[in-house]
Amino acid sequence: MPTEITMPKLSDTMEEGTILRWYKHEGEHVEAGEVLAEVETDKADMEVEASASGTLAEIRVQEGASAAVGAVIAVLSGTERVAQREPQPQPLEADAKHPAPPGAVSGLSRADPGAPAPHVAEPPRPAPPPTPPPLRAAPSQAPAPPPPAPSARWQPQVQSATAPRGTQQLSKLRQTVAKQMTASKREVPHFYVTVEVDMSEAARLRASISASGLVTEHVTFTHLMMRALALVLQRHPRVNASWSEGGIIYHDDVNIGVAVAVEDGLVAPVVRACQHLSLRAIAQATNDLVEKAQAGRFGGEALTGATFTLSNMGMLDVEEFSAVITPPQTAILAVGAIKERPVVRHGQVAVAKTVRVTLSVDHRVLTGVEAARFLEDFKRILEHPLALVLGPE
Repeated sequence: MPTEITMPKLSDTMEEGTILRWYKHEGEHVEAGEVLAEVETDKADMEVEASASGTLAEIRVQEGASAAVGAVIAVLSGTERVAQREPQPQPLEADAKHPAPPGAVSGLSRADPGAPAPHVAEPPRPAPPPTPPPLRAAPSQAPAPPPPAPSARWQPQVQSATAPRGTQQLSKLRQTVAKQMTASKREVPHFYVTVEVDMSEAARLRASISASGLVTEHVTFTHLMMRALALVLQRHPRVNASWSEGGIIYHDDVNIGVAVAVEDGLVAPVVRACQHLSLRAIAQATNDLVEKAQAGRFGGEALTGATFTLSNMGMLDVEEFSAVITPPQTAILAVGAIKERPVVRHGQVAVAKTVRVTLSVDHRVLTGVEAARFLEDFKRILEHPLALVLGPE
């Protein structure tokens, strides 16, 4: 019985994929689980496996061509399903002859970032302006001397900052980010709420965890905030919901996407079911996903299903910023740098480690009061962080 191989959906934003390479030719035998093709998506290059054993009877999408998600890209004949499984994306190993640079992500533009920009022909020099005729003086005035003729070496003054430098082709990742963010700002009515959180106690807790030597994972402030979000999002399910034309969709799990900068854009690998994870488990899962994302080794399933996103630019010394919501999520939290700032405690000025966080909110789902109450609870937990090291609720 023939089996159709379709273009898999490897990320929340993927609409189509491009066949980069077929590993099998028509007429060749294929085993279930064997890699059939390499597909370029909007996030990375992935390998697509066969879901059954059989003969590759027909290739419907040739190398270099694109197909929509769900479209049939090949047909197997005489198939025998060994296990019920869908084609699963697998991370690609770097080409042995052309290894990827450190921190590169598969699927990004293959143009050498260090190569010079393509040559652009210099625009023709304009001819010198004609010499104006001598002025005719009034009868009572002496004629004015004519202006000096332009030098033969005269050239127009061109600002180097505006000189053309060529056009860089956009990678699929960059195109997708641009398309998604443009649609978000156009269609989602954003509003923003900012609070300042005293992180002094959280900093002491983090230092104590590190000094104990009992936790091998490197626990960061991002992990502390993710644990706090896991607790607070359960108490504010509407912030963990999604907008749809048919109504608001509430999610059972708290799946937090963590924004990670890669070579040519931004990805947000997802830590799933955070409400069931301890602080240590969140740190372990997040560190693993971030490492894979930066090395380009993540699978498509790691980029789907987020219900909320955290974007932290504190390590770049950014004090405060607002982020763009990733539809259909309802909100995204932007975190700035933790700095020593003056605060007033019991009527006295003191110095504390504080951070400014900004919640970008979809006004179709949440009101300003609901967003403020969510941040109020988030702030309270971080300022009294003992709950972060207790077991999952």
